Amino acid sequence: MEFPATNAARASGLSHLSIHDIDTLSPNLSGVILTFFRIILTGNKRSFDDLDDDEDDIFGSKKGRTKAEEDAPGVTTSMILSLRESLKNCKDELASCQNELESAKTEIIKWKSAFQNESFVPAGKSPEPRFLIDYIQNLKSSERSLKEQLEIAKRKEASCIVQYAKREQEMAELKSAVRDLKSQLKPASMQKMLNYNPAERIAAKTAPDHLYFDNLDKSQ
Repeated sequence: MEFPATNAARASGLSHLSIHDIDTLSPNLSGVILTFFRIILTGNKRSFDDLDDDEDDIFGSKKGRTKAEEDAPGVTTSMILSLRESLKNCKDELASCQNELESAKTEIIKWKSAFQNESFVPAGKSPEPRFLIDYIQNLKSSERSLKEQLEIAKRKEASCIVQYAKREQEMAELKSAVRDLKSQLKPASMQKMLNYNPAERIAAKTAPDHLYFDNLDKSQ
């Protein structure tokens, strides 16, 4: 569907546009163009009732039509300026998007280069995002497993320390008991005589066990 090629449309250079052409433009531009043509059509298109009224008031209609034609160039100029501004904004936005795209591409290349030479990437294989995500997830799983093993080892270590402390205490108690038993034995001079007298030593064997072993230790 072509718009009527009015004088204002011809002057603006937009008389060749169709509905399909407008739809392919950006939403902002198409809205401006539709408004522009709506104003032009409103100023030039007349109904059959207006044609019937021409017989009664020719000069009034001509004045009205002349007024619309006088306003059309100003409206056209305003619309053209608006279109140019919208086009400039679109170009600026496009340039900004292109810059962001280039930055994103550079970032992707940098990350690929960083992972390309790592040992976990198989030779000849590109470090694709899915591969890297799987590798990171495996690392996290291994980290959790190692932490659990570390906690188990710490608990075992604490248990061993407690057991060692108990054994140390038991050894100290045994040493104290041995000292007490030794203090209850005969004087040292008599013990020495037992060590050097075989007969007494034989007799000492018939004594209680703790006395016998104590004498044996001293003789050695």
